[in-house]
Amino acid sequence: MRAWQRAKGWLQGRFLTDPYKVWGVLFGLFIVQGFCWATPGEIGRGLWAIVVAPGVLVTDYIAVGGLGAALVNVGLAGLLAVGVLKMSGQRPTGLTMGALGLVAGFAFFGKNPLNMAPILLGGLLYSKFMKKPYRDVVLPVVLGTCLAPAVGQMAGVGHWTLGLVLGVAVGLLIGFVIKPVAEAMAKVHEGNNLYNVGFSAGILGMGLFALMRLVGISFEAAQIWSSGHNTELTIFLAVVAVYFTLCGLLSMGRNLSLGELVDIDAPDNDYYRRYEEKAYQAMGLMGFAMLGFMAMVGGEYSGPVLGAIMPVVGFGAFGKSLRHALPAMAGAMLAAVVSMAMTGKAFNSPAFLVGAIFSTCLAPLSKNYGAGWGVVAGFLHQALVPYVGLVHGGLNLYNNGFAAGMAVMLLLPIIKFLQRKG
Repeated sequence: MRAWQRAKGWLQGRFLTDPYKVWGVLFGLFIVQGFCWATPGEIGRGLWAIVVAPGVLVTDYIAVGGLGAALVNVGLAGLLAVGVLKMSGQRPTGLTMGALGLVAGFAFFGKNPLNMAPILLGGLLYSKFMKKPYRDVVLPVVLGTCLAPAVGQMAGVGHWTLGLVLGVAVGLLIGFVIKPVAEAMAKVHEGNNLYNVGFSAGILGMGLFALMRLVGISFEAAQIWSSGHNTELTIFLAVVAVYFTLCGLLSMGRNLSLGELVDIDAPDNDYYRRYEEKAYQAMGLMGFAMLGFMAMVGGEYSGPVLGAIMPVVGFGAFGKSLRHALPAMAGAMLAAVVSMAMTGKAFNSPAFLVGAIFSTCLAPLSKNYGAGWGVVAGFLHQALVPYVGLVHGGLNLYNNGFAAGMAVMLLLPIIKFLQRKG
């Protein structure tokens, strides 16, 4: 009993109060899980296949390198992000949790430590140029690794030496400009899209794609999806949900009730700033909600589906409560059902599920303007997703964030007009 008290005191005072340690251990668990599903040789070959794959949407790393290698890649990419954030001196916030969730998710399809590194270094150059501490710019830079496929595409141009130089140069450029671009784009949707960098990266990716085409660099978006891993990936997601729930329950302070967690709120969307370690409970709840959603619709797990779910878990500490996320998901699934009725495409196809899960980034719109508009926004988001990716050629991994930004841009003037008339 005394040993348990000492262990609990250490957990509460030294471990749970440091989100970087919490995420670091989780990423370590991902690596361990990877070695449970594959041999070291298989993981080595799989990681090499992942590194040399272009990574444009949609390149499922489970299909490319195998489940074990994909999980190890998620762990390594996550540890890189944790290390950069920690060493920069970035004070943990709810958005930090969201950023780490995004890295974890997109390391299943498109991100790896090598194509992320030049972008992270580009952000460091920007901080030096602007004479600002790296901690003041690091979050949008970590989020800006959504353009990592551009690094891979340029690395494949010409001789490998030339390609390497071009890939690094493009990554440095992305990291250098992503913060000012993101700041400008945030004004467009007025905070109603949690994936602001995804919207910003869509604009930046559109420019990069056009320039590549101009100089004769041609490539097509990919459609590489895995299947047949429902059991393993259900276990993976269950581990994540249980882990964050336990972290929240074991932390100091009053546990939040289920009602409080479903409708968790903070004036600035930052639940971690308001509730501290108890926000882990909200993250765990979002993980369980996604498990329930996938079971309810009979969905097939894949890299992109996990890539959509992990950010939902991370943003469970920043702006995503079940109450405000569910209307957008309902609208997106309604769009999927309508499409099935008109075209015959299954409503629970992987692409529709990914769109519905990502539509939760529209939770602030539901909060600000009501659940009805959240349903409309989710419906429109689902319709836009397949087409907005054409303008950036799959270079922007946060394509759903781009689509959500476009949906808000279209809806906000209508909503405000109707409110004035009302």
